[in-house]
Amino acid sequence: MRTATHADETRSGCTDVPRPEEIGAQLRRILSSPVFHGSKRCQQFLEYVCEKSLAGDTGSLKERSIAIDVFGRDPDAEWHGEDTIVRVGAREVRKRLAQYYVTPEGAASQVLIDLPSGSYAPEFRYAPVPAEPRSTVHVEIQPAIDLSAQPVKVPVRAYPLVRLAVLSAFVLLAALAGWVGWTATDARTAAFQRFWAPVFHNSEPLLIGVGHPIVYQPSHRAAALSAERQPEGAFPVQKPLALAPREMDGSDMVPVFNQYVGFGDMVAANEVSQMLAHHSGSVRMMLASSLPFAELRQNPVYLIGSVSNHWTMELGQNWRYRFAWTRDHQPEFLDTLAGSKREWTIPSKDDGSTSEDYSLICRIRNSPTGNLLIVSAGIKQFGTEAAGRILADPAALGAILNRLPAGWEEKNLQVVLHMRVIGNAPAQPEMVAWHVW
Repeated sequence: MRTATHADETRSGCTDVPRPEEIGAQLRRILSSPVFHGSKRCQQFLEYVCEKSLAGDTGSLKERSIAIDVFGRDPDAEWHGEDTIVRVGAREVRKRLAQYYVTPEGAASQVLIDLPSGSYAPEFRYAPVPAEPRSTVHVEIQPAIDLSAQPVKVPVRAYPLVRLAVLSAFVLLAALAGWVGWTATDARTAAFQRFWAPVFHNSEPLLIGVGHPIVYQPSHRAAALSAERQPEGAFPVQKPLALAPREMDGSDMVPVFNQYVGFGDMVAANEVSQMLAHHSGSVRMMLASSLPFAELRQNPVYLIGSVSNHWTMELGQNWRYRFAWTRDHQPEFLDTLAGSKREWTIPSKDDGSTSEDYSLICRIRNSPTGNLLIVSAGIKQFGTEAAGRILADPAALGAILNRLPAGWEEKNLQVVLHMRVIGNAPAQPEMVAWHVW
């Protein structure tokens, strides 16, 4: 027999609203839970709106007042509503509340605190009481048995029984296959969540530092001379220089810094940004050349690109797998382990095309920045693109992570991937090396 609690009695009475002391106790449990413990800002946000609501002051729960009281915005500054910090903070609180109520502690809660979408005023209510199952007694009356009667022989048809057994076996196998597939998918998703957990549970945006290749463009003299040789009336699109090799020299090639981004870098940044938006996260993107070290110390960081990103090269000097230059000044991956002679290079033509590429994915917990550092980079743009897509794909990233030793999420890790390049696009990569420390 289930004993009715005070909360049950209250819920069965005239009100469905918990008492303030019950709400306060539940709020303290939520704020001290592991889900909220990692974000002081989310704790302050939820505590602020709950206290205002319990005081009957929901009318003051406006974006401007929250920005001033919780996020420390200047009260004398002009407010235009373009500051999204309150909306981002509210999304993070809603996400953490949802995570809390699926934990064993949250699922057993009798008082629910919710922050409805589109509002900063919390709602308080009791958790629904599960209905008591009714006991049902089945009485079956058997007919009297005449022991003097002769036994009746009933013909047994074997074929229907065989068909039933075969059908049952197929159903069992299908269910088993579905269960195995679901378990594998669930394991990959769980590994993906553990990889990104420090970012998902951080109230600060992910800082993306994008590489910036040096691009050479023709001098004004060379460009003008080439334009004179283009046919009249030609559509004004970018065209190759119409100059013979001897008509140009080194002074005609002008290096351009910090103005271009590689296609692979762009794809990687876009894939990870969309993935984080799906998980209510935010990003801040900068060229690595304009990214000061002080910024790296304040946020979790995602660096894209190898030799085009000076922070990847600077922070990766002590990694086992790192970038280096071949004798003919081509980038490569190098295994720096003592006694190892592994090198990963690619065949590359003068026009930059190649038939294969390599990627390096790193997740460094104890980086010199003091924050989580994630890196994805290829020798060419194809490897960078493939690595970025993997980082945003739970199935692809989870499949790689589940091949690593247990406990990798508490350590640093590096993964080297190889892929073919088909039709100027990377094919499905395969892992060729990994290191966890």
